[in-house]
Amino acid sequence: MRGDQLGHSAVKLEHIRFTNSCAPLLGISRSWRAMALKTLCREYSICLDSESDRTITEFTLWPAPMKHEHSGFYCLVNEITISTTSKNVFNGKAAKQLSSLNCADESFNSAKVLKVMLNDCLNDELSDVPVATSHVKIFVALVKRLMPRVTTVKIEYEGEAEDQESVSCRAFERLLSGLYSGSDTRELTLVNCGLILPAVSNTMLSLTKIETIWDTSFDETIELIRMNAATLKTLEIACAQPTKLVKLLESRGGSNGSDYLTYPNMHTLHLSSGNITRYKCKPFNREYIPFPRLEQLSLDLVYPFSDNVLFRGNTKTLKYLHMAADPTTIHLLSRYNTFEREKLKSLRHVKVDVSYVNGISDATTAELVVGFVMKLAHRAQTLEIEGQIPKDALLNAISLADHCKYLQLLVVNDLCLSLSEILTVVEAAPALSDLYCRSLGISDDLKHLSMDQLVNHLELKYKHVGKNFKCWKLWHNQNTIVESAATCAMLLACICPKFTYNVVTSSVRAKYNNSIRKMLDTLPFSKHKVALERLLFVGWDE
Repeated sequence: MRGDQLGHSAVKLEHIRFTNSCAPLLGISRSWRAMALKTLCREYSICLDSESDRTITEFTLWPAPMKHEHSGFYCLVNEITISTTSKNVFNGKAAKQLSSLNCADESFNSAKVLKVMLNDCLNDELSDVPVATSHVKIFVALVKRLMPRVTTVKIEYEGEAEDQESVSCRAFERLLSGLYSGSDTRELTLVNCGLILPAVSNTMLSLTKIETIWDTSFDETIELIRMNAATLKTLEIACAQPTKLVKLLESRGGSNGSDYLTYPNMHTLHLSSGNITRYKCKPFNREYIPFPRLEQLSLDLVYPFSDNVLFRGNTKTLKYLHMAADPTTIHLLSRYNTFEREKLKSLRHVKVDVSYVNGISDATTAELVVGFVMKLAHRAQTLEIEGQIPKDALLNAISLADHCKYLQLLVVNDLCLSLSEILTVVEAAPALSDLYCRSLGISDDLKHLSMDQLVNHLELKYKHVGKNFKCWKLWHNQNTIVESAATCAMLLACICPKFTYNVVTSSVRAKYNNSIRKMLDTLPFSKHKVALERLLFVGWDE
C-alpha cells in the first residue's frame, strides 16, 4: 500500500467509528496495527450498576466480538466515561465498585478527558450529610488516582429536581466541585425538567460549557448561566419559549443599560427552539456588546431579538454562522448593515435555513433570500443551505462576479442538479473541492450526444474548470436514477483532474458500482480505466 494511501486512511480512521470491519486492520502490518489500536483504544467506559452491583468495563470502540480487557492498552486511552447514579455515589457503593476494578491499581496516564454520566431520580433524601459527603470525597479521590492528568471534565446529569436544602443536593454540589477541581475545561450537561439545578445555580463552578434544556426550570437555569458568565466559552440552550432568551443578556437587576450581562470569553453560542413564533423585545442599548469574542453562532430558531445585538463587537472574530434566512430577519439585520462586505471578514463557515420562508418561489422573495445568502457566503469556505431554495436564482447568483471564489464545500442536499448545472457551480467556484446535492443526470440538451462527443464537448467547454474539485456526495431519493448519476460521476472524473470520490449511500452502492464497472470497459472511459476505477471506492452508511 502506497504511503499516500496509508496517510489518507489514517485520516479516515480518526473520523469513522469502526465496527467489525476494523478487525482485519490489526493483522495487516505493524503500522496498521499501531494506527488502528490508537483509534480503537482511545475511549474506555466504566459502568457502575447500582441495581445489580455489577461493574462493566470495556474499550468502547472495539468491535463487539473482540471486546476484552488488556492492561497493555490503558496507555492509549484518551477519554474515560464513568456511568453511575448520584445515589450510588452518596451511599458509598460506587467507591467500592471502583476500587474493586482490575484497573483500579493502574493509572490511565494518557487520559485527558473524563466524562461522568449520572442518570437517576433521587426521590428519597439521605439522612446524614457528613456520611454522604465522605463517600463523595472517597469516590472523587479514586477517580483522580485513576486519571491523574485529566484536563477536561464533562458531567452529564439526567434526573428530577431536588429541594435546595436536601442532603442529596448539597452532596451533589460537593461531587461537582470535587470532580471539576484541577481541570481547565469544565462542562455541564443537564437533561430533563428541573434536574439538580438548585444545587448548582448559586455555586461558583467556573464552568466553561453549559448545555441544557430551558423549560420549567427557567429561574435556576438563568442563575446558573449568570454565575458562570465570566468563564463560559460554550453555551447551548434548547428553549421551549424563545421569549425568555432576552434574560440571557440581563443581570439580576433587570433591563437597564447598566444591568446588561457580558460574556467576555464566550466563543460558541447555540440557541434552538421548536417554537417558530416571533417575539418583539425592546432593542438593547446601542453600546452594549454581550459577546465580544464570539466565533461560532448557531441559531436553530427564528432570530429572537429586535436588533443586531448578537453581532455586535465580534465582526473580526465570528467564523461560523448558522441562522434562518426569513424576510423579516433579513430586513431587520439589513437596517444595521450587519452583513455588508466590509464586515464579518473572518466568517468562513455559513449554514442557512430557508425552510422558515413562506412563498420562497415568489421572484421577489427568492431574490431577497438568495441575495442574503450570497452576502453571507462572500468570504465563506463552506456553505450549507437547508430547505428548498429556488435553483435558478441560486445558480444565477453563484455565477455572478466573485461571490464564491473562496468556496471549498457547498451543501445543497435538497437541490437536484444536472451535470451541466454541477459544472456551472464548479466553474463559478474555482476553489470548490466538495459538493453535496441530488442528481438530475445529464441535461436534456446534451442527451443527443454520444459519450465520445459528450466528453469532447465538456472538455472543450470546461477546459480550465474544476482543478480542485474532488468529491461529489450524492443524496438520493426515489426519483434518483442511479445509472445516470454514475455516468455523471464518470464524466466529471474525465473533466476534473482531481475528482476522486463520488460518495453514495449503502442502499444504492451495489447498483452504482455495477454501473461504473460496465462503463469502464466501454469507450471513451476504457482509455482512462486505471484512473476511473477509484470511483468504485465510494460511500459510507448513513
